[in-house]
Amino acid sequence: MAVRRLVLLLGAVLLVAGVIALLVPVSTPDGNGGSIGCGNAISEDLASAREANSKGIANVPILNQIIQHPDFVAQCQSSVSSRRAWSIPLAVVGLLVAGGSLVVGGRSGVGSKA
Repeated sequence: MAVRRLVLLLGAVLLVAGVIALLVPVSTPDGNGGSIGCGNAISEDLASAREANSKGIANVPILNQIIQHPDFVAQCQSSVSSRRAWSIPLAVVGLLVAGGSLVVGGRSGVGSKA
């Protein structure tokens, strides 16, 4: 019985950690010591990244010079994708572990005769 509760607790902790990770805002550095918001892992918001891309000096044409300009939209998409890559499996594993401990733990003495 104690093992079942421990497994249930572990599954619940994993599930809660996964859901919190999905809801916490994702951001990417802007290169000036600040950050650009990208939404969260559930809903991606690229408006700030698009605005940061349009404000850059790389949009001003200069002959015979190449100016490196980060693509903030791509960085935001990468950050959100990375967050989804570990937080969704974490939440699913937590759900399966917690649900499995409830289902397996409920089957005690079904086929035994006293």
